[in-house]
Amino acid sequence: MPNNERYTIHANPVAEGVRIQVGNATAFAVRQDSKDVALRLRREYHPARDAMERIPFLRGMLRLVLSVADFLDGVSESAQLMPQQIVKGTRFEQRFAELFRIRSTSLVAAGSVLAILFLIGGLVIAGPWALAKFVLPQFELSRNAINAVACAFRVLSMLLCAAVVPRLRVVNRFAMYRGAINRVLNADADADGRVTQEAAERAPHLSRRSDAAFILVVLMLSVIAFALIRTFTLPVQVLVRVLTVLAIAAVLNEPLRLLENARRGHLTDALLAVQIGLERLMTRRPHAQMVEVAVYAWNAARENDKT
Repeated sequence: MPNNERYTIHANPVAEGVRIQVGNATAFAVRQDSKDVALRLRREYHPARDAMERIPFLRGMLRLVLSVADFLDGVSESAQLMPQQIVKGTRFEQRFAELFRIRSTSLVAAGSVLAILFLIGGLVIAGPWALAKFVLPQFELSRNAINAVACAFRVLSMLLCAAVVPRLRVVNRFAMYRGAINRVLNADADADGRVTQEAAERAPHLSRRSDAAFILVVLMLSVIAFALIRTFTLPVQVLVRVLTVLAIAAVLNEPLRLLENARRGHLTDALLAVQIGLERLMTRRPHAQMVEVAVYAWNAARENDKT
């Protein structure tokens, strides 16, 4: 039976590794420069979180917030395990890094961050604003029509970013480790919940449950809602938008949760087509070594879970 049908799991990729939480045990596993797998275990109890995850609608807001918090926690914790510097950069980037006595991987990562900021700032924020401010008024469209076109442009820009960003050199590694996590969670486990390397490599690298796709859908629906809600002062606008995002997450999560936990079939796959499509954009097929890291993390977390 696949692991994601037996336990409550929170998992996400980190730098050259994975973070997998099973019950009250969290495992951080990364590949080091020595090619060994470094593992760190953390056991913690979250009674308030566990209680809130059983409350309808509240668990949707919790899923949105904790998906981001878990990712940041994983990146911070795994950095202490000294993950391998796999992305060396071009020869020019390596020489430039040597000149300023920094790692070439850090230089490539900084370039990826700048590229992400440029894509989001240019396509999602500045592009629709310029379109609504300077281009569309020339066609004598109504204000509602201008907002609708700008909103559609922003949503399409978000989808374009979702397709382009995972192809950046550093982010691509995260997307591949996401695929490794999915293979482990989709793999058939033994009676004790353990997964073998062979079983994981045979499993699909895509998952029906995707927190990244959930966040993206929430943001796209929020953009549409922002275009419909008019406010006049900045503090009220910020408050309304935050509440709107949380409300959309709360409502969206309930039917999505039912579909994610439902039996596989043509109907459920059709209803989950958008989420599966977004997951396909943001996930890559992992190498066998990446699957090995995810297997180590899963087995360690499962064995140390005391719930």
